Amino acid sequence: MRNKVLELVVVTMLMAVGICGCQKAPESSANGDILHAKDSVEDKVALIVNESESAMENDMQEINSIIGTGDNVIRIQAQMPDVPQDVYNMVLGENETLTKDILIEFLGSETGNIKDLSEEAQKEMEQSKAENEQGEERAIFSVFGNAPICKLSDGKKTASFSDGTSAYYQNELLYEKCASIYKSAGETVLEEADSENVYRETKKILLTKLSQIGMAEIDIYKITQYQYHSVTFYEIEFTPSYESMGIVHEFGSIALGEIFPSGKAWICGEDIATLSLDACLGKVETQEKCETVLSWGQIEKILETHLNSGKINGSNKAALTEVEFLYYSIYKEDENKLELVPVWNIYTPMSVWMENEELAEAFVADGSIWSICVNAVSGEIVRSE
Repeated sequence: MRNKVLELVVVTMLMAVGICGCQKAPESSANGDILHAKDSVEDKVALIVNESESAMENDMQEINSIIGTGDNVIRIQAQMPDVPQDVYNMVLGENETLTKDILIEFLGSETGNIKDLSEEAQKEMEQSKAENEQGEERAIFSVFGNAPICKLSDGKKTASFSDGTSAYYQNELLYEKCASIYKSAGETVLEEADSENVYRETKKILLTKLSQIGMAEIDIYKITQYQYHSVTFYEIEFTPSYESMGIVHEFGSIALGEIFPSGKAWICGEDIATLSLDACLGKVETQEKCETVLSWGQIEKILETHLNSGKINGSNKAALTEVEFLYYSIYKEDENKLELVPVWNIYTPMSVWMENEELAEAFVADGSIWSICVNAVSGEIVRSE
């Protein structure tokens, strides 16, 4: 099944390249100026953005929507997310507070016999980068920040800061204990509604550790339990959270020029076995409050406008099951900054549709969207897949 889905993905990508190369050119007037019809998609979206919010939407708990007509429709069946009263546009930069003294606290050594491995780690990183540049199949990716690596170890625990935006921690013995059962353990994805206590306790443990490096909020989106005989541990996947809003995390691929902050941890008992924070520690440099935010009703109208224009496609065979109000990160490489803009993210998790032949057929072979982010202020589609 998985091989069949992957074949569909490849075929769809090739078709997309062909389609993108054959777009119709805009019409021109007699003097060569491009004509902009009054009923263009942009104008229609602008009118929707300027509409007044419906008071009835404030009481919505569930979303059951069919947008469009015929077979080209977008079906959405999801819970209505909480939308904070105050929403912001933010710009993040490198975090100069990630000093060696802070890293010592983050390491939490119980022996005091701490070795500074920073120089060795920096050389290894530079060597790895050089080897990658010379390889026939190079890994191409972007990095947010450029501060040097700071790495400490006492033989039992290891911790590091890198790029001024990322961090790593590992309890060596506890990690080995978890890793020894990782492949053979029973694997269960825990739903928050059914495992509130696990979500609450693991978040508490993480925040206690993260507070040492100035991280006060996280948005946990997935917890997987691994259990084998007497050993149980939890893998927690999360993003940073700002003003009660997490960051978009559900994508099929990450390309050059993209940075999406993400965190992962293994927790066993009340201790952290391993913790990685990729681009999670950027410092908020500017924060501007959004005066207005698009309501769900306006989002539906915008989706319908783009559906009718052919910019996005839908399918009657599949429903989008998740609606979240999150930040979308836009990497400004020339400035070494990360901009966060609020979006409505509507999607079906890839982990779900990849295991379902009917859904895979709808999303891949039929070319229907399975994930879309709409700017919650401008109405612009910032990403769709």
